[in-house]
Parts: sequence; structure tokens; C-alpha cells
Amino acid sequence: MLNLVYFIIFGFSAFMIPQNSQMKDDNPAKFLDEQLTFKMEYLKLNVALLSFHLFDTTEINNQKAYHLIVKANSTPTAGMLFMLNNVYQTFFNEKNFLPIKSVKKIRQKNIKHDLTIDFNHQKQQALIGDSISWSIPADCYDYFSMLYYLRSKHFSKGDIIYFHLDSEHLISRVEAIFLPGQEILKIPAGKFNSIQVRLILQPLNDEPRPWKTDLLTNRLAAPGSELTIWLSNDKYRLPLKISYQQSMVKTHLLLKSFRRGKQD
Repeated sequence: MLNLVYFIIFGFSAFMIPQNSQMKDDNPAKFLDEQLTFKMEYLKLNVALLSFHLFDTTEINNQKAYHLIVKANSTPTAGMLFMLNNVYQTFFNEKNFLPIKSVKKIRQKNIKHDLTIDFNHQKQQALIGDSISWSIPADCYDYFSMLYYLRSKHFSKGDIIYFHLDSEHLISRVEAIFLPGQEILKIPAGKFNSIQVRLILQPLNDEPRPWKTDLLTNRLAAPGSELTIWLSNDKYRLPLKISYQQSMVKTHLLLKSFRRGKQD
């Protein structure tokens, strides 16, 4: 019965036409060999540092894919309260940015696991090995592939697009609103003209996740959360700031530095 409900929900959503559907994909090549570093702020304290590195395309599961490696480490001060030493690898399709494989090495306080998730969008399934699987919609991203997908879009202020997000077994329907107007944003990486994208995550199921998960990609971006992303108002659409809100508490990622292209 549950699978039938999933089929009805996912099948219907696949035929939804987003508002302002004239949006077109941009050329993703501008992201190649891009390196980004962020600091994470919680309760106005600098609690972690993150690095993103997007490598050239590779072949995986008979698809050409971009290879993203993200490392997240707690700061020395925050490490006394909670330890964060996570490594994420995401392979996503070079054309539509849908995830193909996610590899996580999680080393947090009270959580230690290695996890590999394979995404089969034709069968609308996510799999962990041979024993665990769950249904996903055809347009389902994970946290990191979603970020690059949003950056790849041509958009106009006021546009709204819809897609789905998998937070390890928990599925959300995402409404992404490109807010009108722009804001001059001053962050550690510099001063930028920015455009805000507000993401509203609506849970599609209330079935609990049968395992503990990591802080960065799933607990902050959990169903029911609200995210706001500030993108630079230029062709690179740098993710300048990401704010997560759960109840009254906010967590921020702020861009510290960036570079593109291979360095000598």
C-alpha cells in the first residue's frame, strides 16, 4: 500500500510544470576544478570549516559524472564540545546534475559509519548495498547535487521551481523561490551582489530513518526545514551564504575563499 502511495505522489509530481518554466540549464563547465571553502557558524560561534573541490568528469555506472569531494572538520574550540571529521564524495550526472553515487565517511561525536548510496533514477530507487532500498522520485537530488543544480540554472527574479530532495531515506518536496531584488552581501570572501533563493522542504513521508545520520547534509537539511541560499549575481553563481533554520535556531555557512582552474 505504501509503495502505491509513493507511486501516485511521485508520478503526479513528475508531470507538474514549474512556474516560469522558460528556465534553461547553463553550461556546467564553469564549475570544473572549482574549490570553495566555508566556515560554519552556530550561535554566532565558528564551529567548523568546510572545503569543496569539484573535479573533472569521470565515468561511473555508464554515465559521465562530475566528482565532488567535501571535507568538514570542527574547529579546535568546537571540537572540545563535538567532533566533526566527515568526508563526502558525490558523483552527479554532467547534464542534469542528478546524483549517481554518494560515498560518506562520517566521524562525529556518537556517530561513526561509512555509507555508500547508489541512485537508480530509472527505477526510482536509492540503494545501500543489497539489503536497504527506498523509493525516490525521478527528479530527486541529494544535498550537494542540489546545490550545483541550482547554481546551473538560468533564472529570473521571482521564478519558482520544484524538485525533490533525498535526506537519506527521508524525501522532501522542495519549492525553490528566487526572490526579487538583490542584496549587497559582505562575507569573509569579499563583497558581492547577491540573489536569494529560499528553499521550503515539505516532507512526503513521516516514516523515521532507521539509522543515525550526519549533521551537515541531512540533519540541517531535514524535511520541514527552511534554507536560504545567497548566490552571487554573476555567471559563476557562487554560493556565498547558506542559512538553515530549524525552529528558532539558525546555522550559517559563509564563503571564505574560492578559486577556479588548475593551479601550477
